[in-house]
Amino acid sequence: MERIDDRLELVEKKSRLFSLLAQALNYPDRDLEDKISNGAFGQDLAESLRPFSRNGLLKQVESLKEPGSEEAVPENREQRLLQLERDYTWMCFASKPRLVYLFESVYREGRLLQESTFEIARLYYEAGLKVNEGFQLPPDHIAVELEFMAYLSYQEAEALRRGDGEKGHYARQIQEAVLEKHLRLFGLSFSERMETHAKTDFYRIMARVLRESLASEPMN
Repeated sequence: MERIDDRLELVEKKSRLFSLLAQALNYPDRDLEDKISNGAFGQDLAESLRPFSRNGLLKQVESLKEPGSEEAVPENREQRLLQLERDYTWMCFASKPRLVYLFESVYREGRLLQESTFEIARLYYEAGLKVNEGFQLPPDHIAVELEFMAYLSYQEAEALRRGDGEKGHYARQIQEAVLEKHLRLFGLSFSERMETHAKTDFYRIMARVLRESLASEPMN
């Protein structure tokens, strides 16, 4: 029988893993580049992924721990960020036809703001989340759905700490709905496309981490 402490540690790592993926798969910024450069991102990601990794992926993630350890990544940090921006922009915005779909509605229905967009938005509402007026990303952006999973896992962890079985069960129910109705198929397609088309090691590794995270048995 699984101990509460073991379950709590697993859920906390899952929450952190999804949050890191959300940051990695949003548009690259200075904060992300800083964390990659000082090794914090790779170290944090490796620690969070450890319970869910089955295919030797940890060694690839651990290669991100040391600053400048990726092959073909310039030492100059401005160049590193520019390289990430160019790769992300080419895959997700500039390519025609689009190489990587950032939005579930585009993946499922061929264009933005379709039924799948409103379905995932309803799950946010049911979980008690409200979108701030200044928030600009559609609710079915890959990074938003991943951050939602991080939030739900955090809520499950808080329920475990308080011994609140009802709230913990509800958080798990919504996680299952997000995975089975939205994120798993969308995310696996996203990861396959990104791994195929990425020019940087960083995005190829993130694609593999996403795939392993969504396919791992402990996520269920």
